[in-house]
This record gives sequence, structure tokens and C-alpha cells, in this order.
Amino acid sequence: MTEEKTPYVDIHKVAEYFLVSVSTIRKWVRSGHIPASTYLKVGEVYRFRIPEIEAALTAATKEAQMRTLTKTNGE
Repeated sequence: MTEEKTPYVDIHKVAEYFLVSVSTIRKWVRSGHIPASTYLKVGEVYRFRIPEIEAALTAATKEAQMRTLTKTNGE
């Protein structure tokens, strides 16, 4: 039997990739830091797409940096 490649990984792989705990990933999901468009949920099981999570977190970080720059530059 061959192992099928899939772009989706479990929550443990996501935690390992971002060097955080599984509970942190769960918090990020609940708070919306990890958008629903980046994972599938079947019952209580989540499967994530790491490149999409990374892109969403990068975009959120850039947005927060821009807000900070705008405030410090005279808003």
C-alpha cells in the first residue's frame, strides 16, 4: 500500500512547524488568527494547509505593522 500525499496536515504538524504548542494552535483557530479558509474540520478533527496559514499570519502581521507605523507617524 502506498502512502497518499496530501496538502493537509494534522494540528500536531502545524504546532511543530510554528514552534508553538497544540493548545496555541487551538487558540489561534478560536480567535480567528488562523482563518477558516485554511483548514478543514470534520467532526472534531482538523486538517490544515500550512502555506495558507503562513500567508494569513504574514498578512496579519504586515497589517498590524502598518497600523503601528500610521499611529506613530502622526495619526
